[in-house]
Amino acid sequence: ERLLKSCLQHLVDAVTNEYVVCRQFFKRDAFEQLFPPTLQLLLEQLENYLFGCYDALCILLMIKVTHQFRRSAQIRKIHCLDGFFDQMSHLLWPRLKNVMELHLRSIKQATPTSLGGVDLHAHYVSRRFAEFTCSVLLILQKGNKTPSVGSVSLDETPRKEGRKSLGGPVSATPSPSKRLASTSNNVPATEGRIPKAAVTKPSAGDMLLQDLNELLDEYIALLERLSEEHVVNIKKIVFMINNLDQAVCIFQERRVAGGKELNRILELLMLQRELFVEEELLQGFSKMIAFVQQTEASLAAGSATDQTVNIQVVESLVREFASNWRSGMETINRNVLSYFSNFRNGMEILKQVLTQLLLYYTRFQDVIRKVYKRQPPAFTKDLVPTTLILAEIKKYALAI
Repeated sequence: ERLLKSCLQHLVDAVTNEYVVCRQFFKRDAFEQLFPPTLQLLLEQLENYLFGCYDALCILLMIKVTHQFRRSAQIRKIHCLDGFFDQMSHLLWPRLKNVMELHLRSIKQATPTSLGGVDLHAHYVSRRFAEFTCSVLLILQKGNKTPSVGSVSLDETPRKEGRKSLGGPVSATPSPSKRLASTSNNVPATEGRIPKAAVTKPSAGDMLLQDLNELLDEYIALLERLSEEHVVNIKKIVFMINNLDQAVCIFQERRVAGGKELNRILELLMLQRELFVEEELLQGFSKMIAFVQQTEASLAAGSATDQTVNIQVVESLVREFASNWRSGMETINRNVLSYFSNFRNGMEILKQVLTQLLLYYTRFQDVIRKVYKRQPPAFTKDLVPTTLILAEIKKYALAI
């Protein structure tokens, strides 16, 4: 892309100088006599390079450079290069589309064996995907960074034909849209106008973003396939969280925020965190959680009373929680620290798990009060105060 930028810079400057000199001294334009061989050489060299180029970011940067110098030539009112820039766009955009399809195919066909195995930590595919996506969004200026002065948007499709220029057309026939524009000063504004709905179509930049969304879909599907290598369900969830969290971290490091891609990854990350919270609590407090869910459903249906609820089961749950809740929190803390490589992410999940534990226990106490509202059993004195549990949670929060 640096070589292309240098070549186009010299080309635009040379065409501008020759145009000014020929107009001033010879009263005519000599573009057709001077530059076609040069333009043909540049197009041939570009086509030969693109034939073996699989670098999507390089091609995208070359497209941006092409648009930049197209704008530069138009500002100088040198329209004789429009056809040349159109031909460059017709070489660059299809090749970029082809390379994106190759990326999609590689992700679709990827298997755990071909990718070198799977563990609980983030896979290298996540870093590659996130960095590639961030780079594309920043080049397209769809990220959060402020575009620089003179930057060019890529949200326009390459035109099929060049328009008539000051120095004569490079392509044989001007496009209908350009003929319409060239005659706009000679006809009424209402004549020959094409309805906006009739010409509206996705731009090349929009189609690239669509390819990026498809790439995101395939990346998520690949993570799900890789997670199936783990037998235990909680390890599948941990694998998903570590990979999604790494993608989010890279987006934040590159200051790419607010896009559909990042929002979707964040939604999936939040969902996986909620699943992990439930799975982790079921390992140490499954009996209490099951009792709460079943009894709340019975209370809602009006079938739960102090006669139907087994008081021995409730008493055993109360005493078991009173004796094991601190050790259960320590076990949760150790598991979270061992599962998640990102410390900050792990601490956020730890707080979420402990908070959900407190909510379950609060619901457990409410169920006991509703079932035994006439006469509370003697074992209710063994219920752990929620303030004590909250104080223990704060200790873990202060350790962050």
